[in-house]
Amino acid sequence: MPSLYLLSCRMFEDELVHIFEEEDENSRLIMIENENIEVIKEKLNDVSIEYEVISLNDVPSKLGQTDDFVVVLNILEFALDADPSLLKEKVYMSIEEMGDIFNGFLVFYGLCGNVLGSLESDFAYLGVPVRILKDAQGNIVDDCICAAFGDRNAYVAAMKGGERGEGIYFLTPMQAANWKEMLVLAKLTPDPDNIKMTKMVFDYSGYKHVGKVDTGLCYEKKFDEAVDEFACLFDFEKKLFTGSTKVADECYYSIKKEITNGYSIERVANKD
Repeated sequence: MPSLYLLSCRMFEDELVHIFEEEDENSRLIMIENENIEVIKEKLNDVSIEYEVISLNDVPSKLGQTDDFVVVLNILEFALDADPSLLKEKVYMSIEEMGDIFNGFLVFYGLCGNVLGSLESDFAYLGVPVRILKDAQGNIVDDCICAAFGDRNAYVAAMKGGERGEGIYFLTPMQAANWKEMLVLAKLTPDPDNIKMTKMVFDYSGYKHVGKVDTGLCYEKKFDEAVDEFACLFDFEKKLFTGSTKVADECYYSIKKEITNGYSIERVANKD
């Protein structure tokens, strides 16, 4: 049975739900039990996607029980985004722990402080595909916002789209739902409920606009309301950007194809 290990930031949970909603009946989703999966479980339940939740220790015993394509999803905590070195340590350790039992690994992160840029070459020794999110031109995405734009060039162009000296603070559906926690992790403010102080920080940093990046996903029901509230609180002008799930979709189906083709070849070779 071919198997894929997904390591992901919570910021990509909507893209993951979309992928699993589009998957065929021969795929099986298993999630690692931790405190980061409560919201994605609700979203999966809302669209009637079947999944199983198990402990990390039970993963090896589960992989031999079916001929389906098995995806094991491990969602990591938001707090890692604030510490690139700790993020790298966690991602690398997670892959090393599972390196000999999976047919491939896909990391739903971007460069994230440039600590994951050499991930693929660092794990070439495993002899199985180890991939990170890239756009169609082969560029590793900077972060979840970059991924939502579909390619790095579009992201850079959007960042330069404001007037000279006027920054844009981008919100995807997940960023909008968790903007207070994200501001703290980004060290923009220790207290996002202190609107006056937070607005002073935004003003000092040159932010004048909030960029709503619409990926076409609707798992976060209050996306519009959250962006409107954000714009009102900080007196930002709203700008609308058309995003997509292209990066997440293409990276997932690319490694799935790579894994299943390799698995089929291996089975034929073993029969001979």
